[in-house]
Amino acid sequence: MAFQDLTLQQRISAVNIDCMRHPKFALLSGVIPMGKSEVVDNRPTAATNGKDKWYGRAFITPLNRKQLRYLVLHENFHVALKHCVLPTYREVSKKAGHRITNIAMDHVINNMIEELDPSLNFVERPCEGLCCDAKYKNMSFIQVLRDLMQNPPPEDDDSLDEHEPYDGDGDDEGEGSPSDKLSKDVDEANRQGKIASERLQSGSGGGGRDILETAADRMTDWRDALREFIQTVCQGDDNSRFCPPNKRLLASGFVMPSHFNESVGELVVACDTSGSMTSYYGVLFGELARICKTASPESVRVLWWDTAVRGEQVFAPIDYDNIAKLVKPKGGGGTTPHVVTEYMAEHRLEPQAVVWLTDGYIGSDTPNTSTPSLWGVVDNDSFVPTHGKLVRINL
Repeated sequence: MAFQDLTLQQRISAVNIDCMRHPKFALLSGVIPMGKSEVVDNRPTAATNGKDKWYGRAFITPLNRKQLRYLVLHENFHVALKHCVLPTYREVSKKAGHRITNIAMDHVINNMIEELDPSLNFVERPCEGLCCDAKYKNMSFIQVLRDLMQNPPPEDDDSLDEHEPYDGDGDDEGEGSPSDKLSKDVDEANRQGKIASERLQSGSGGGGRDILETAADRMTDWRDALREFIQTVCQGDDNSRFCPPNKRLLASGFVMPSHFNESVGELVVACDTSGSMTSYYGVLFGELARICKTASPESVRVLWWDTAVRGEQVFAPIDYDNIAKLVKPKGGGGTTPHVVTEYMAEHRLEPQAVVWLTDGYIGSDTPNTSTPSLWGVVDNDSFVPTHGKLVRINL
């Protein structure tokens, strides 16, 4: 049976299968079956709430198979990237405006589709004026949004579809909000999709850049990642001892151990002082102060570096509330991270962990140390440290 002889709902089902069988677009084979994929009358184009997908009857009727594939992939990339689920996107949408936020999301997604099918052999653009400016290729959603806010799109530009916040469907059970549960389900679906894609591509030379892994880096809530890292490496160990015994129970005739918490070590924050970082210090150190109040490292030592360590500040717990106001950056020319590890060795600093804050435009590989390290990289999706953990910070 010819594609145009199928009902519209059958066409959606057929295209879903096409995408799940494609070696590269099988990345979405975990999220495509999630929720409903329905043809409806009340949508001008298409829509998703981060789980369900709706396709407007009048819009998809004239589309050929390749055009419908593009539309289906577009909706399911919204699901994979959690555009309707993550609180970060909702907050940004309120500040930037719904229209520009949607356009920014579409530029990111459409560039991803056409990166995976650059010759448009599998897909075809479903309409004219699609938001897919090549200058936004490999850029994060936040980077695209910032550019659009500075350079507003023409009034006749609009997103391909509607993006609605996910509020649950009444069937969610377990701990956490419906959005939290859906977010975890999408993570698992993306993992399954990656496995399926790798299986289909085995022996064919691979599929190039891991586009969903990059997207996961872009989506990470950097505040949560930073907090988790610091709390993990800086949390003290609860210990018990019978000498002295627990005085509160001793009067009742019970000899029970008392508890104490070993103090944790120092946290080093190695901060890049290149000019592009200046405007971010307030936000970065404000968040750092909040985390340190909870994690309670013994002290926080900030090292300001470029081609050398230009300054050092040490903060005690009593200072944590005001770190953002007390920091005094020094330096500004060049970025050579190895000077930090050399400085630490020279001064015999043995911190519990090192948090690197940088724009990622550095002149050498990242240092390899036995000290746990986290690289907080601001607005640079291309930088990957050779050692240590990574969190991308899009402000």
